[in-house]
Amino acid sequence: MDWSTVLIASTVLLVIYWWFSRKDNKLPPYPTKPLPIVGHLFTLKPDVRPQFKEWHKRFGEIFCLNMAGRHLVILNGYDVIKEAFVKKADEFSDRAPFFFDEATGMFNKGITFANGQNWKEQRSVTLSILRNFGMGKNLLAELIQAEVEAFVELVVSLNGQPTNMRVNTNMTLANVISAFVVGRRFEYDDPTFQELMRKLRILVGGQTASEYINFLPFLSKLPGDYFGAKRLAANAKDVMDFLLKKFVREMRKDNPDADTANNFVAAYLVGRNKKTKAGELTLEDEENIVKTISDLYLAGAETTSTALLWLLLYATAHQDAQQRVHEEIEREIGSERHPTIQDRTKLVYLNAFILESQRLASVAGLGFTHLNPEEATLRGFKIPKGSFIIPNLDSILHDKKIWGPDVMCFKPERFITNDRKLKIPEQFIPFSIGRRVCLGEGLANTAMFLYAAALFQRFQMLPRDVTSPPEVKYVFGLDVSPVPFEVRFIDRRKI
Repeated sequence: MDWSTVLIASTVLLVIYWWFSRKDNKLPPYPTKPLPIVGHLFTLKPDVRPQFKEWHKRFGEIFCLNMAGRHLVILNGYDVIKEAFVKKADEFSDRAPFFFDEATGMFNKGITFANGQNWKEQRSVTLSILRNFGMGKNLLAELIQAEVEAFVELVVSLNGQPTNMRVNTNMTLANVISAFVVGRRFEYDDPTFQELMRKLRILVGGQTASEYINFLPFLSKLPGDYFGAKRLAANAKDVMDFLLKKFVREMRKDNPDADTANNFVAAYLVGRNKKTKAGELTLEDEENIVKTISDLYLAGAETTSTALLWLLLYATAHQDAQQRVHEEIEREIGSERHPTIQDRTKLVYLNAFILESQRLASVAGLGFTHLNPEEATLRGFKIPKGSFIIPNLDSILHDKKIWGPDVMCFKPERFITNDRKLKIPEQFIPFSIGRRVCLGEGLANTAMFLYAAALFQRFQMLPRDVTSPPEVKYVFGLDVSPVPFEVRFIDRRKI
């Protein structure tokens, strides 16, 4: 190879590098220079929380990354996230496209991944059904209460042995969703229920493995299955088919009417049939109801159970606070009956304990990715059309300016006023904010209260070794989970 060839090749490489690394000065700042073609795709670490925290300090409330040509814009701090998702909701409320959504074979269906008119209609219908179940007859609280009592009996059967509660919390919260979706709970050893839980666990694990495909879709077409795309697609379709056959079509055979519709599937089918008979145009169909059920299970069985795990970990690690909760329950309710949702306003310290566990754990630390369908402007920066928008909720829930210098300490008292009333700052947004706020926020909060009240009333929660409190560390994935730990439930009735 002569020097002229080397010179030409070097020049071409330099031009390519310059072309792909150039940056529009109107864009938010890049934390590092992007590589040609792939940009910052391989700059991110498996756990991006420390990176984002450091970049927030250095580059301010908005910075961005070039992910193989697609811009990833990270928003930090309450004010800018509120401006984007509330004040400029029309510009920043679409959902980013994910390979998982395509893999289900039901693209843009349901609620979580849907956009446009379909998202509006499915969200409206689901919220209406939730309100009907949550108000007046208060069926949701009653369904949760029944499952909580079954869970307490399961915990009693552990006989105080050290137990990792991950599977147990997943099953019980999935049963809460089952009670809402199909009107009944399953026994934990029920084959149908176990099969559903198995499929959902595979599905959750597969989404993390296929993360790169969201930015480089062609990877899913490569021979083999290095990125898990084919496995994820097969599992996603398997779950959708399971939900369709086991829940929707079996419920449809019962031909529910308005008087017998005591669950989500029945109420959805009744509403759809009513519109169809009246000649109204509607997007309600089998694919939308199946995808919505999937959304509910993935949020309820995974995210809420993770929040409950964090609560157990904080209770185990902070025995003084745990004892204060128990004493409050004894004082306000006693031990002769189960706590109910009507007791919520009486248990100020318990509510503060739950809020503090949600704040400090920050289970949805990076929220859920939004997208701007058209070019937009935010705080003077140009946000290119089709950018992925990430709300860094950690930057709010762990902000010293909001919560004080002891922000990373577990302190329920920060949610209690001097006159012993509960206070919840507007910056407390573990479920995000705006049009895309988590649909199941009310259900999750009701469940957290009833589970926590029942467990604190009946049990003392201890670590495996009382001389060595558990480490409060996390594993970063689809949500922020505690590192596996074991807890011993000591039945206070036997003390």
